[in-house]
Amino acid sequence: MEETLYEEKKTPAGFLIKVRLGKMNYVVFGPSGPEIPKGSKNNSIVVNVPKVVFLGSDFDLSHFHLGELSFVNVKAGKLVIPYQHGGSHDIKTIFLGSGSESDILPVLIYHFMNIKEFMKASEAGGEFNHLVIDEVFSRPDMVNLKIRYHSLNILILKKKITATTQVQNIPESEGDRQVVDSGKVRATDIISTGSNLNMYSGNPVFLARIHLRNMELDKVKQILFDFNLSSEDVKFIKAFLAVMIKNENNKEELEANKEKLKNLDEIFRLSLLIQNKEEVQFEKELEAGFSREAANMINTLLEKYQDEAKNVEDEIMYWEWKYRTRRILT
Repeated sequence: MEETLYEEKKTPAGFLIKVRLGKMNYVVFGPSGPEIPKGSKNNSIVVNVPKVVFLGSDFDLSHFHLGELSFVNVKAGKLVIPYQHGGSHDIKTIFLGSGSESDILPVLIYHFMNIKEFMKASEAGGEFNHLVIDEVFSRPDMVNLKIRYHSLNILILKKKITATTQVQNIPESEGDRQVVDSGKVRATDIISTGSNLNMYSGNPVFLARIHLRNMELDKVKQILFDFNLSSEDVKFIKAFLAVMIKNENNKEELEANKEKLKNLDEIFRLSLLIQNKEEVQFEKELEAGFSREAANMINTLLEKYQDEAKNVEDEIMYWEWKYRTRRILT
């Protein structure tokens, strides 16, 4: 049965990713049909979903469902994989070659605390492709890993990371490297993304969780404009907000920001009605009125939906809703 199960994902750029779950391989369909990735053996259109391992206790990959199918952004043909390290709230990003023109691709992410765990998983049948390892491990350990798993692409995370978003300008001297590659990957395959994280992750739920943890509520709002959120995405984000508003542990920071969190929850609730084109319910919301802050956000969001409307009927509907929302602001 699993052999015939597929998961499909339509990307913002118009590609269709079809993943065969039983064998964990996929095909990318572009405007002209199935894509043959660069470097494909025998010009095959079928690609194995890459398995990426992070090795070390200082990594935080809690934004991924480990060992389960995930989708990440692709920039200039490279998989963009966000992670946290060393207890820092900063999001760093690793880039891995894909050979694809698609803007989103599937991956499988794993996290092992030590070499013993990793080796046990490998012996149990795990065929991993990339290993991101913390520099705290000894050099003999790293050499042994390379000898034992010679086909594995091993990237060593250096402790001193120079933050930059201009990856093409990173010097290639050993002292400036962020990642030491035992094979082909260079320092330019990893960057620290301290600016607009939304540009570097295909996972808006992960970003919302990080921004909420840091109480960066304006950045959570921005997610509505930087992504085409699915209904499930919005529901997950609202679930995070519900927990924070409830504040069972009576945290002072949450109590101090309770009204802002409620306003944010209202904005996401209204956005879901717009996204699902629930005309009757949204009309009721307009008649009842909503907060001025929500009205400002919804007005801007409706402009986005109006610009992206695929037919005249939707465009007129969004225009009318936008007009009525503006009346709340006057």
